[in-house]
Amino acid sequence: MFERYTEQARRVIFFSRYEASQYGSPCIETEHLLLGFFRADKALTRRLMRTNSTEALRKEIEARTTREAKIATSVDMPLSNQGKRALAYAAEEAERMQDRHIGPEHLLLGLLREKGSLAADLLASHGVTLERARECVLDLRKRLASDEGEDLVEIHGEMWNRESVQSRVDELAKFAWRQRQWKPLDILVEKATGRIFFDLGLKGDPQFDLVSSGWPRTHCEICDWELNAANGPERSTCYTNGRDWICQECYTNFLSDAAPPQSQRG
Repeated sequence: MFERYTEQARRVIFFSRYEASQYGSPCIETEHLLLGFFRADKALTRRLMRTNSTEALRKEIEARTTREAKIATSVDMPLSNQGKRALAYAAEEAERMQDRHIGPEHLLLGLLREKGSLAADLLASHGVTLERARECVLDLRKRLASDEGEDLVEIHGEMWNRESVQSRVDELAKFAWRQRQWKPLDILVEKATGRIFFDLGLKGDPQFDLVSSGWPRTHCEICDWELNAANGPERSTCYTNGRDWICQECYTNFLSDAAPPQSQRG
């Protein structure tokens, strides 16, 4: 079924499956596909939605659906009838654009064509129509086409000029990196000033209070992608040199060939 899907479109389905499992849904609904799209295609999402609109939309989904007990991701989960129709519409949109492959942009258009679905209703309430979405897709394609001469790399659905981050990459390539799950860190808070310290060697000092798991998130040192343990595996699986953190995509794009071999890592 997904033979024509690009890697990014497959990620939409993967994230949709994860979202459905978190809601305890027996099938993947259109709203789960929409949340999966937001996770997988940041570039188009930013052009369609106002700042913080995706979070507002997630809250609306929370208000309009009932959460059940979470379902293990290993359990097979089918698409709902509306979800199946949305994917069929996505294939039609790809044909309409004369595209051989189906990408996340086609999935979004398919969701908008499934009238009466929760995803289509929510998008319409935020001013996202089928016509506007088609225009955004074409505008984004034109922009990327105009940048063909540049060395571009895709990070979390957004195109970056490799040269713009190369100096930072060169600096980070000097360190040994290992894959780890991001977990909230213990921190020390100075009683007098409220300043935060990460040196737990000060733990016995009466001037400081220990706050367990007091630092809930950090950011990728290259692309500023937020890393945290609360929003799914793509946010919490990353690489560290013991102090700094980088996301999986930046490690793959920039450091997998440059980093010291495994035997040198601490």
